[in-house]
Amino acid sequence: MPVDRIQMVSFRNHNKTDMRFKSGINVIWGENGAGKTSVLEAVYLLSIGKSFKTNRTVDTIKYDKEIFRVEGVFSTKNKKDKISFSQSKDKRKKIKINNREVKTVELVGKNPVVLLSPEEQNTTKGANGDRRKYFNRLYSVVSISFFQNLSSYTKILKQRNALLKNKTEDSSLDVWDEKLAEHGAGVWKEKETMDEKFKECLKKISKLYNKESVDVLLETEEKKKNKALFLIELKKARRKDKIVGRTSVGPHKDGSTFLFNGKNLRSFGSQGEHKIALILIKLAEYMFICEEKKKKPTLLLDDLFAKLDFERSDAVLALLNKNTQTIITNTDLVDIKNHGINLEDPNNCGFYLERPCSN
Repeated sequence: MPVDRIQMVSFRNHNKTDMRFKSGINVIWGENGAGKTSVLEAVYLLSIGKSFKTNRTVDTIKYDKEIFRVEGVFSTKNKKDKISFSQSKDKRKKIKINNREVKTVELVGKNPVVLLSPEEQNTTKGANGDRRKYFNRLYSVVSISFFQNLSSYTKILKQRNALLKNKTEDSSLDVWDEKLAEHGAGVWKEKETMDEKFKECLKKISKLYNKESVDVLLETEEKKKNKALFLIELKKARRKDKIVGRTSVGPHKDGSTFLFNGKNLRSFGSQGEHKIALILIKLAEYMFICEEKKKKPTLLLDDLFAKLDFERSDAVLALLNKNTQTIITNTDLVDIKNHGINLEDPNNCGFYLERPCSN
């Protein structure tokens, strides 16, 4: 569902900003510090239920205010949905869909987005935990059951770790192990299937990127998707887990590796190779969501032209579906025009944001 409108009140450095988007390419331009990325953050917040810049949503409240509100209108051919997210400094947050208060599970996946931002660079450069977080978020967008299993697994894992630190008796741990294995097996089962689908999307995108010989692949570890096998692993690891005070086996320990032309990208990739790989991964994410959700996500591209040289950024734009809503931030319009983006097209539009004056 494309976003028609976004309103930000006391969000980051926006006092009150109202923007209306078109179905094609929307360009937000202005100086650094003007709040361009915050617009993408607001759209992301209404789509995922969390910020991509901080784990503490309270930090997005404008410094001199007590509460922020972000509201958006998302549309299809048949209907419009109004979604709002508010957060106060007392840490109370509210998510509403058409004025009905809901939990995050009802929001995730409703209006999918694909974000390309500096904050996403850990997907290729970071540790296993960063890639695990990336795929957990992506798979939650396309599968409610995966999101529910993962949420339950995470809550039970915290409880089990607390019991391990307190040296709880084995009989009590048996009960929690049973629950952990049930939801963990559910996570593994779906993740195994979705991993294979994502790998195929990445292969297809790598072939489409024909400016140079580029082959980006994903390698994942074999998963113990059976509940009984997981229970055995938990029991084998229990003694060690009690010593260290945390659970050492399960989906929260899954690892994955991106390969660039056959080599480990994280260990041996150049800066340029990391940039290219991240672009292709995000385009594969777009293709994956399209295939799984049967809807096109909105593309959020934060300062795209600063990431790639002219030829490569042109190749990326050529891969984008022309019927896809895209929101791009940039410091000026020169790059936009040089890349052939016509803001006079009725399906496209541009916004200029001024940097707020400091008092």
